[in-house]
Formats: sequence, structure tokens, C-alpha cells
Amino acid sequence: MIVIFTGDGKGKTSAALGTALRASGWGYKVAVIQFIKGNKQIGEWQAIQKIDNIDIFQFLNDKKLMIGEPTDAHLDSMTKALAATKAIIESGEYKLIILDEINNAIYHKLVAIDQVISLIKHQPGIDFILTGRKADSKLIDIADTVTEMKKVKHPFDQGKLATKGIDY
Repeated sequence: MIVIFTGDGKGKTSAALGTALRASGWGYKVAVIQFIKGNKQIGEWQAIQKIDNIDIFQFLNDKKLMIGEPTDAHLDSMTKALAATKAIIESGEYKLIILDEINNAIYHKLVAIDQVISLIKHQPGIDFILTGRKADSKLIDIADTVTEMKKVKHPFDQGKLATKGIDY
């Protein structure tokens, strides 16, 4: 299965992690590879450290909660994240692999869409979840499930900062 959570609404990573929790409950091994994200002071990082069969990987050291303008550090971390994704797939150890914020990395041209497709397409026994805004139409075409989160209202619109435990 290839599942995409996209859109401008909140909840894409949260939905993916909910599925990771479900898979973990069935004893499946899960890998969460966070593209763009590099802040370990976030709730999902803290929680996953306590779950034996879910592993989380980051390749950027960044305290920000939003990407802003992509930098050379982002580009370097994408190279490392893609190499890790390939190794994780080849290990055969994981049933579910979450490529968190991969859609944003593709949109910002930090990762080539064709490279991602060649990594995830035709991988028997492995399910993939891809998160992030602006999912590429090529990914949507090969996905089994695509859910678009639509923002109706958000505290950011009123200038409120991210809330610990809700937004990070």
C-alpha cells in the first residue's frame, strides 16, 4: 500500500503516526524517516523513543518547527535521508515506512520525484505513508489511498504560536 496524507490542513504527520501506532500494536516494525524536520524536542520524537518496534530517523539538526526557505543543510540532509530510506527498505526489517514531509521536500526540489517513486514502487511486503503539503500528481497517481487535510480554521491565522502537545 502507498498512502498519502497531504493538504494545507493540520494532521498529516499525526495521521501517519496513528497508523504507525496501529501497525506497532500488531507487532509490525515501523520506520519513520523525517524529511526536513530536525528538531528532537517534539512530541513524536519523545514518544517514539519509548516504543520498541517504531524507529524514528532525522538527518537535520534544526530547532525550527517550519521549513522556511530551504538551505544547503536541508539539501545535505535529504541525501542522507534518501540513502537511509534505501537501506531501510533493503533491510527487509520494516513492514511500514513513513516518509514524513517527503511531499514538501519534493515540492522544494530537495528530492527528485522520480527517485522517490523508484524507491517505493513495487516493494512487496512494505507499506508506505508519505506526508506533507502539495503532494506531486505522479505520487497521487501511484498511491492506493490519498487523503487531503483541508484547513478550515487554525490558531496560526490569528497569530498564535504552536502549542506543545498539539502542534509539536
